[in-house]
Amino acid sequence: MQTSISAIKRLTENIVRLVGPLRIILFGSTARGESDAESDVDLLIVMPEGAHRRHTAQFLYREIRGAGVPFDLIVAVPSDLEKYRDNPGLIYKAIIEEGREIYARAKT
Repeated sequence: MQTSISAIKRLTENIVRLVGPLRIILFGSTARGESDAESDVDLLIVMPEGAHRRHTAQFLYREIRGAGVPFDLIVAVPSDLEKYRDNPGLIYKAIIEEGREIYARAKT
C-alpha cells in the first residue's frame, strides 16, 4: 500500500505549523513512486541559517509521533545544500537530484 497523498499533506502541514521551514523536500521511495507497505516518508526539512539541526529534528520527532505514517527526517540549512550538493558520499546530492519539493515558504 502506498503512502497516501493526504497523509503526506497532513505531515507537511504539521511540520510547517511547528517549525516554519523554508522548504520541505520529499525524497526516497515515496518521491520515486515506489513506496510499499514497508516504506516510510523521507523528508528533508530546510530551515533558516542558524537553526539547530539536531534540536529541530528531535522536536519534530517528539511532536509528530503517532502521525499515522512512518517518517524519517533530515534537517538542514541552505548552506548545507550548497556545500554538499555535489558530494556523492552524502545524501544531499541524491535528494537534490531526485527529490520533490512539496513545500516552499512564500518569499516576502
